[in-house]
Amino acid sequence: MPTTPTSGSPTPSTAAPQKATSSKSTNTSRTSVSSSSTPTSTPGAALGLAILTFLATFVIMRRQQRSKGKRRNQSSKDSGGLELNTPQQQQPTPASKTPFVTETSGASGTYENYLPQSADDKTIQQKAKSTLDQIELHVENFYRNSSSSAPRPDNAELAVFDSPYLPAPLTSLLPRSKNKVNIMKHALAQSVTSSISPSASPARSLLPTEYVLLPNTITSARSSVPAKAGSTQIMSRWRVMTAYLRPDPIKDATYINRRDRQINDAVLSFANAFAPWKNTGYKDEERARSLSAILEDAANLGIFLFSQPSTLGFHWPSSSELGPGRIVVSPALEKRSNEKGQELVEAQAMVNMVVLDA
Repeated sequence: MPTTPTSGSPTPSTAAPQKATSSKSTNTSRTSVSSSSTPTSTPGAALGLAILTFLATFVIMRRQQRSKGKRRNQSSKDSGGLELNTPQQQQPTPASKTPFVTETSGASGTYENYLPQSADDKTIQQKAKSTLDQIELHVENFYRNSSSSAPRPDNAELAVFDSPYLPAPLTSLLPRSKNKVNIMKHALAQSVTSSISPSASPARSLLPTEYVLLPNTITSARSSVPAKAGSTQIMSRWRVMTAYLRPDPIKDATYINRRDRQINDAVLSFANAFAPWKNTGYKDEERARSLSAILEDAANLGIFLFSQPSTLGFHWPSSSELGPGRIVVSPALEKRSNEKGQELVEAQAMVNMVVLDA
């Protein structure tokens, strides 16, 4: 008789399938979890690798910078261990707001570019020699050694042209000289060159008044007041600055009118003083016109010489230096300082003097 199972006891036919089902379910679940986690872990790993790479690069670069800094500090020290300034350590210099003097530029600044520049020696020589030659030719053409029937000038008229570089006054030299033309050359040249010198009396100067007031004052005081240190260099700078700042004399009607009056007075004075020795082959108007043109050229020469940075002047040796019977009929032009106003050890002759028999 078959046995009837009791309630609650599993039967073999049903227990085995349940275990297999459970195992399959578990495997399916594990496979599902593994498959779903794979795409999530890939970007995380890449991000981590990027962070590690960045940190490693940063650390390496920092070490390199520190190493370079140490080498620069070591190279910026001299053999005694003193620290030297390097371009990185120097403070930047702010741009200067003024175009003038700076600590590095010294005395030179941009304003000097506007001042009259030094002419070359050849130009100076040509200008000066041209005027001096014209003076000689004027006397040679319009005067002679023999006297004419013209009335004798009084002593006062001749005394205007007396020269400290002649051995005696004109009133005593002319009557006994066989070379009156040479004496007249000296008298005219000395009168003209002194009238274009900055130290000339303003009353008879052919230069602008501003050019002569200060130099004349200094020259007049030299007998009692010694020259100040650096005066030659300072006067050189004063001349070129005055020449630049003063309006162009050639375009200044006031100066031109005064200059022309001075020229007319000088022409008339010379004609009267030396009338007995004039060449009657020329009219007085021709004589006057010739000398007027020479004096105008001389005034322009004086302005030109004044504006030069170098100190230039006419040299007249005394009669004792030349010996008896000899006189200078045309002076030398000398350069007495360089372009910086520094005195030369020995004056440089730009134009040589002309010495003849008296």
